[in-house]
Amino acid sequence: MSVAPAENYASESASDKLGEKPPRRSVGGAGVVLVIPEKREGFLKRTLVNWSQKLRPLLESFAFRVTLVACLIFALFGGGLFVVLDVPDDPGIPILDTLMTIVMVLFILEMIINGIVDYKTYPLSFFFWMDALGTVSMIFEISTLLGSGGKMQTAAGSVDAMLIRTARAAKVGARVGRLSKLMKCISYYLKDKDKKMDLSGKNPAEAKKLSGRLMMTLSTKVSLLTILLVLAIPLFSIGQYPEQDLSMLVWIAKLEREYKRGYDEIVASSGSVNTTMVFKDAVAEMIDFYNPATANYFPYKMKGFPEQVSINSTSANILGEALLEARLAPTQMADVYRISVPACQVDRPECPAHLYFNFHNPRRIEVAQDMAMAFCIILLMILVSANLNQTLHKLVVQPMESMLSVVKDNASQLLKQFGLEDDMDTAEEDVEETELLEGIFKKFARLASLAAGRNEATAEELAGMDESARGVMMEMMNVQVSPAVAAPEPNSSSLRTSAVSGAQTGSEGPESPVAVVTAVEMPDVPVIASLPVSRDVIESWDMDVLALDSDAQTKVAIHIFFDSTLGKITGRSWSEALTFKRFHQVVKAGYNDLPYHNYAHACDVLHTVYRLLCLTSAKTWLNSVDVYALLVAALCHDIGHQGRTNPFLVELCDDLALRYNDKSPLENMHCAKLFEIAAKEETDVFKQMDKETKKQARRVCIAAILHTDNVNHFEMVREISKIYEMASDLCDTQARTADFMPQYLEQVMQKNSLQWLELFLHFADVSNPLKPFPICKKWAWRVLDEFFEQGDEEKRLSLPVGMLNDREKINRPGSQHGFIQFLVAPLVHGTVKIFPDLHPVYSQMAENLGEWKKLWVEECNPSEEDIAKKEADVAKIKDQALELAARVG
Repeated sequence: MSVAPAENYASESASDKLGEKPPRRSVGGAGVVLVIPEKREGFLKRTLVNWSQKLRPLLESFAFRVTLVACLIFALFGGGLFVVLDVPDDPGIPILDTLMTIVMVLFILEMIINGIVDYKTYPLSFFFWMDALGTVSMIFEISTLLGSGGKMQTAAGSVDAMLIRTARAAKVGARVGRLSKLMKCISYYLKDKDKKMDLSGKNPAEAKKLSGRLMMTLSTKVSLLTILLVLAIPLFSIGQYPEQDLSMLVWIAKLEREYKRGYDEIVASSGSVNTTMVFKDAVAEMIDFYNPATANYFPYKMKGFPEQVSINSTSANILGEALLEARLAPTQMADVYRISVPACQVDRPECPAHLYFNFHNPRRIEVAQDMAMAFCIILLMILVSANLNQTLHKLVVQPMESMLSVVKDNASQLLKQFGLEDDMDTAEEDVEETELLEGIFKKFARLASLAAGRNEATAEELAGMDESARGVMMEMMNVQVSPAVAAPEPNSSSLRTSAVSGAQTGSEGPESPVAVVTAVEMPDVPVIASLPVSRDVIESWDMDVLALDSDAQTKVAIHIFFDSTLGKITGRSWSEALTFKRFHQVVKAGYNDLPYHNYAHACDVLHTVYRLLCLTSAKTWLNSVDVYALLVAALCHDIGHQGRTNPFLVELCDDLALRYNDKSPLENMHCAKLFEIAAKEETDVFKQMDKETKKQARRVCIAAILHTDNVNHFEMVREISKIYEMASDLCDTQARTADFMPQYLEQVMQKNSLQWLELFLHFADVSNPLKPFPICKKWAWRVLDEFFEQGDEEKRLSLPVGMLNDREKINRPGSQHGFIQFLVAPLVHGTVKIFPDLHPVYSQMAENLGEWKKLWVEECNPSEEDIAKKEADVAKIKDQALELAARVG
């Protein structure tokens, strides 16, 4: 459909409701770091995001990184150093256990912090499992857990030290890979671009070719790394004690046999021999076998081979055990290797017997080679990571940079065509490039959809609507009928680019130098001493202007200009109360006695504009001149209205249509009348301004009033939608932030200040559906009464009767359904996306739409199919209302 329906402005995804509306916003302090737009989070995710922001500086701090590097080095080499330096078990073991425990705790803490800071990618990732493996391996370094420190080695089993240190080296290798940022190879911000690589020729790199080249290169390098590790790691076992050495088992078995032979020799002598040298000769032979010149480990003690034994109640000696007493014992218990007799051949209390070996030298060689192996693995990983980084840079990064550069240049050109600034250079550096591309293309897709929208509909599209909806589209919004298939037309330019309103207001917030003009000093006493309603009512949406008489309406209007929160900094600054009262009296008299476009409507629109300015804290991003000018424009926006529409005047060739060349004749007339009244000295409400300030106020009044013509409605909806799309991250973040962010004030509010002034007046002019339903219904009936009067005149003049003007055909509640769905809802939805604190009015509109549906059913007795269509429309608007309310944090 060419006409942008309400669904075009719906939120892309539903949000979780976050709570009640925050206090009114005020200018905040430091800016908020922005991220690529993401879906609304639940409580757990918001908590993670909050802690992520708090812990990221710690994780990235130099002190934390140095501490972890020191812990990694100590985890790899600390235990080995204690062995190489031959630190005694007491106090070496307690000190080592304490330090290793601290290291393990820091590793666990690091994993927890990484899991919080990088909660999207770190948990269960490759780096997570490498960290977990390295952390768990620490239990093999702590003697109170599974560590070997202070524990004697036995032939029954021992821990594979190579496996342990390889696991810990893998942890360091993972860190090396992490630091080299291999997982972020598509870096848009790499500065070392290869200028020689030309991708602009006839043979650009395609995704399939890049993938093939990349896989071939990576496969080759991984294969090479595997070969190097397979060949290199076994080299570090050369010189170590051979794990399959069976000599110790052979000797312990032989010693047991020789001990048995000596025992049997004494028994066989029947007491004639009480000392035997058989076992002693075997021990001496063993000592000679483990000569330090040929072996770097040796036995130094034995137990279970007592020299004095009792045989048949007779004392005897089996010498040999004392030969090892002079041998050097190791200083560390872990250097002891104990061999036990499999089965004792002589029954004795000391069984089983043990033989103890001093493995001081082999263990130091083993530890030194393990340390060298770990260092080699780390070095290999560093070199391979650097080489892969360079390869990926050439195969992936450079082509991607070239593509991103082209996309960025083209994007900048498109942004300029939309009249928007290119702010991609200020994007957050942590943003993934793929997310950046995705965000850019999604944004342009939506902008293209907005730009392609036209103020026309095909006959088929209109045929699918009921009579009331067609009336709203064609009569109020001036939608033209086009062929079913039509070529896209150039986007119509808005009044913003016209000669009248093309100039900017010059408003740059309350600090604008234009606003610094000598103002009128008024005593701080109320201009209106007694109000017809309470101030609380005036400061709410419950203000019912139609319930007040003319004098009471006047008091409310003057109160807004002089005694309200905004009036004290606008009306009191730029006008004298007496002059304004005379001006107001003339303006009031200029309104005709019509059902709708009358003085009461002017007061209602004035009050609505005032509420919009207050709820959006306009005084923080508009200067007082703009606020004052907009309030004056609201008061005068329909002065002199004749109760007839612009198309009617054009059809009759009315004097106004001829004077203003059929372009917004009523709105041009309203502007002219305003400044005709202000041209007189006694009613000049701008006379306190200097020349430049007065020009600024005039620009605001003209631009705002001209934009109340519904012909400009679609263009306005597209403009605010484009602004939101280009600043959606700012707007969505602001919705969750209590105070105004400086970026939001500068890039959204002040940058588009004239657009918001135009929007607020048009918004207020069609705001009847946003009021409580009793007030909404009163104004709707008045609008229709005025339409019906025009329809009656059209019949008298034999003119085509407008679809909304025939009192005999139109259904009042049905007409309001189409008015809200097609005209009001898209405008209000786009407005609330930018001004999140206005979301209650959208919720009220959704409730009113449901009420109109009920009245329509009661009056028309429609078919179930028609009811279902209306209910679907109501449900959709209510869902959007919930989404908008949920955005506010």
